[in-house]
Amino acid sequence: MLSTTPKILVIDDSSVNNYLIENILMGKGYELFIAYSGTEALNYLRTITPDLILLDIMMPGIDGYEILETIGSDNNLKNIPVIIVTARNEYYDKEKALNLGAVDYIVKPINVDTLLEKIKKALKK
Repeated sequence: MLSTTPKILVIDDSSVNNYLIENILMGKGYELFIAYSGTEALNYLRTITPDLILLDIMMPGIDGYEILETIGSDNNLKNIPVIIVTARNEYYDKEKALNLGAVDYIVKPINVDTLLEKIKKALKK
């Protein structure tokens, strides 16, 4: 069940991308948490349960696919919708992410309206 203020965990190693997403979502009624690495994201997931995760694939160390696998194998996390937000535009990447449990896939550069629409759709599930 969603809290009154949906929590969104943004996971991307790029401070520019995180800043952009933060600015898009600022004032839209979401509580944002920003992780700059897979390790930081997994630490967040030990202390908060977000209503949605926006996840980049390409990150050093623990990449987005590994995070999806971790989320999918954890009974406390597996029902959190994950939207991939990535520069990877290959069919293989999208299929792999969706097969690992992502609910949607957005290719950078981010279209603001598309991002907001997909977030609303994911939070309604």
